[in-house]
Amino acid sequence: MRAAPSPTRRGWGWVAAGALVLGVLVASLIAGDLVLSPADVWAAVTGRADAFTTTVVMSWRLPRALAALAFGAALGAAGAVFQSVTRNPLGSPDVIGFNTGAYTGVLIVLLTAPAAGFGLLAGASLVGGLATAALVLAFSRGAGLGERTFILTGIAVGALLGSINTWLVYRTDTATATAGSVWAAGTLDNTRWQNLTPALLGLAVAAIVLMAVAPRLRILALGDDVATTLGLRVRKSRTLLITAAVALTAITTASAGPILFIALAAPHLARATLSRRHPVIAAALAGALLLGMADWLAAHAFAPAQLPVGAVTISIGGAYLVLTMLQRPRH
Repeated sequence: MRAAPSPTRRGWGWVAAGALVLGVLVASLIAGDLVLSPADVWAAVTGRADAFTTTVVMSWRLPRALAALAFGAALGAAGAVFQSVTRNPLGSPDVIGFNTGAYTGVLIVLLTAPAAGFGLLAGASLVGGLATAALVLAFSRGAGLGERTFILTGIAVGALLGSINTWLVYRTDTATATAGSVWAAGTLDNTRWQNLTPALLGLAVAAIVLMAVAPRLRILALGDDVATTLGLRVRKSRTLLITAAVALTAITTASAGPILFIALAAPHLARATLSRRHPVIAAALAGALLLGMADWLAAHAFAPAQLPVGAVTISIGGAYLVLTMLQRPRH
C-alpha cells in the first residue's frame, strides 16, 4: 500500500505547481513573432517600455495568457465538483455533456442574433448548461448520482445535443457557421480585454459561490444518508455545487468555446500530485497549468500556423485516457 505524501512533500508540490503556472505565464508573454526577454515584459508591465512593446504585451499577449489560466482553473474546479458529486472519475462537464449544452445555447443566440454581445452569449451558455444539467439529473434520478447511469445518461444527452449543434451550424449562413465551427474547436486566438473582463467578473462570482459551499463536498462524499444525519441539506448543497460548476463551465464556453478534457484530467492530476483535502483548489491550479501549457503549444509549437487550443487539449486528453486505461490493474 502506497504511503500518503508527507505535509512537507505536499507543500513543495503546491510551490512547484505555482511556479510552473508563473513560468507558463511568462513563457506566453515572451514568445511570439516578436521575441521578448523577461526584462522587456517587466518593463511593459511597469510602464517603462516603448509603446509598441507595451501594446504587444499588455493588449495582445497578456489577455490571452490570463484567459488560458483563468479558464483552465474554472474547468479544473468544475471537474473536481462533478467528480466528487457523482463519485465517479469520469464525472466531468465535457463527458456528461454540460459543455455541449452550453454550446447549444451559444449557437441558438448566434443563429437568431449574430451581433449579440458577450453578456447575451454568456447568459445563453449558462442557460444551456443548466438546462442540460436539469435533463441529466431528471433522467438519472431513479438510479442516483453515484450510479453509472448518471454518466451514461450524460453521455447520451451530450451526443443528442452534439447532433443538434451540428444541425444548427449547417442551418445558418456561411459567416456564422464559420464562426461557430471555429468556436466549436475551442480557441483563445482573439481574446482581448473587452471580452475577457466580463468573463473574469462572472468567473469570480461563480468561484466565490463555489468556495463557500466547497467544504460540503467532503460531507457529501460520505454518502447521502450520513450527510443527512450530520445535518447537511443534501439536495440544496448538491444543487448549489452543480450550479456553480455549470456556471464556471458555461462562462468559459461562452468566451472560448467548448474546451475538452481539462475538466476531466485536472482533478486526477491534482489528486496525484497536490492534495485530496482541498480538491477544488488543487484541481483549479492543475487546470490552469494544463490549459496554459496547451495554449502555449497551440500558439507556438507549430508556428507560423496556430492551432485551436481545443485541438491540443483533445490530443492531450486522448493520450491521457489511453495511458490511464493501460495503467489500470487487470483482474
